[in-house]
Amino acid sequence: MLLQSLENDKARYTKKDDPSVRPPDVIIVSGDVIQGVWPGTPDFEARLAEQYAEALEFLSRLADRFVAGDRQRVVIVPGNHDVSACHFMESLTKVDILPDRKKALLSQLFSPESDLRWSWDDLALFKISDAERYKQRLAAFQKFYSDFYKATRTYDLDATKQFDVFDYPTLDLTITAFSSCYNNDILNKQGAIHPACVAGAVELLRHPQYNNRHRLAVWHHNTEGLPSQSDYMDAGILQNLIDGGYSVGFHGHQHRPQFLDTRFKYGEERRITVISAGTLCGHASFAHARAYNIIELDTEKNTGRLHLREMQNDNLQNPIWSRRPLRMGNSAAFLDFEFDPPPEPVSSDNATEALVEAQRLFEAGEFALAVPLLDGLFRTDQLARRLLLECLLRMDASAEIIARFIPSVSASESIAVMDALWTTGQKEQLRQFLDHKNIAATTDPSVAELRNKYATRLK
Repeated sequence: MLLQSLENDKARYTKKDDPSVRPPDVIIVSGDVIQGVWPGTPDFEARLAEQYAEALEFLSRLADRFVAGDRQRVVIVPGNHDVSACHFMESLTKVDILPDRKKALLSQLFSPESDLRWSWDDLALFKISDAERYKQRLAAFQKFYSDFYKATRTYDLDATKQFDVFDYPTLDLTITAFSSCYNNDILNKQGAIHPACVAGAVELLRHPQYNNRHRLAVWHHNTEGLPSQSDYMDAGILQNLIDGGYSVGFHGHQHRPQFLDTRFKYGEERRITVISAGTLCGHASFAHARAYNIIELDTEKNTGRLHLREMQNDNLQNPIWSRRPLRMGNSAAFLDFEFDPPPEPVSSDNATEALVEAQRLFEAGEFALAVPLLDGLFRTDQLARRLLLECLLRMDASAEIIARFIPSVSASESIAVMDALWTTGQKEQLRQFLDHKNIAATTDPSVAELRNKYATRLK
């Protein structure tokens, strides 16, 4: 009945609503394809297969009826419910916390990419001791992905390769599907996209065939949340996507539709417009009504229109959909927005080769060898700039950070420069840096906190 209700709604918004909306060209599924299976479930792999079989049937029929059976026009990413909790639990070994190891274990637990997990239910510390079994937590999604695209697309269990590019030349669009489930599991609920995925996708999009395409990105986790929550993604990923030339982003996870127009505080050349989706197939237990979005994009004018379709009745088996305003006190049935044009094409093959080699050296830990390659690129290429900063931070090269990143154009650069100036004892230059308008007037909490700390120390 869900599929029939969506067809009924399409007839409504394409023919009866004012303004009417054209039928969809692309369908985006922003994660949580299935509900998932809880640890301890007997024969859990069969239960996962059953849920994905149901999802496969529904999405196949959806593609048949809405995009003429072209499955390449359906973009799918995994969500945290697609991460198998059962596989994850089988990858763990309990860790004995000896008194003399408490401090070291605590530091390791909260370090990036830690393989330690704390369970409040068990009041125990665990270690991911079987890395291959840990990767298998997305194996069922991997099979579903291959089955849906009939083996024309595959999903890699290597976290550094968990992205896919969908190119639509006739629509002037390229959509990159990212996994935000890097290191995600039921004991580490935070979302993350592996840095190599963003770098790899942007390198791929440097190819001339993608020139002048509007770049859209899809992932699952939201990038902000309440202080009591931890199941969202670091908002810094948006700056990575901005630097990569992405103009519009789509995500799910928070079960409510929301429109965000994000322009980062530093470097105002580009911005990314972020739109979150409601839950199409969620249960009544969710705090928000079932909903989905329709987005119209005018790639010539760089404008868009967001329509929210929300369930109007209480019958989950036979839903009725209609439009709903997105803002309180605003009766408009849609929301208009603008988005940035495609990035300028990369003109130098040598520059692209240098950046690829620098990325390889960085991943190999050869930071000092990557720096000379990036020095020739970082003033004009945002990805090279961020990679150079990361190399210098890994090298504890404070003097080099100061020489290259004043003035700073991002929050991460500002933080690195403040730390470098303090570390090298350049207190007068640090005082001048703190007085700069970008730093003095910042609204970024991480920059403001460090600015206030060093301002106090300089008194």
